[in-house]
Amino acid sequence: MLAALNRIIIFVGDVEKCGAFFRDLFDLEIIEDSHMPGEWLELNGGGCSLAFHKAFGPNGPIDTPTGSPGHPHKIVFHAEDVEAMREELIRRGAEMGEINRFGDVALCDGADPEGHRFQISSR
Repeated sequence: MLAALNRIIIFVGDVEKCGAFFRDLFDLEIIEDSHMPGEWLELNGGGCSLAFHKAFGPNGPIDTPTGSPGHPHKIVFHAEDVEAMREELIRRGAEMGEINRFGDVALCDGADPEGHRFQISSR
């Protein structure tokens, strides 16, 4: 491997809302770093951090949700038991889709408050 994956950055309209969603849903810890208050929030993802960066357009900050089919990334979290984790995420307030199975692999998608897709996967 030439270099290790260190961080995934998602550009969002509301840094605090999106960061809090994943922090609370998956019990991720905030990596303390106030170099850009209100414009940056980074979470410890257990091997790779997940960061939320304030989105900017040609006219300045973007305050509207940025998740859409035009931003087709997906954040994937491993789950030993996808069905049990899906139930827990729903209990915590997430809207989750149905579980899809492909042989021994189970997958289930959800979305954050701005529409960015995430998945829980047994693979």
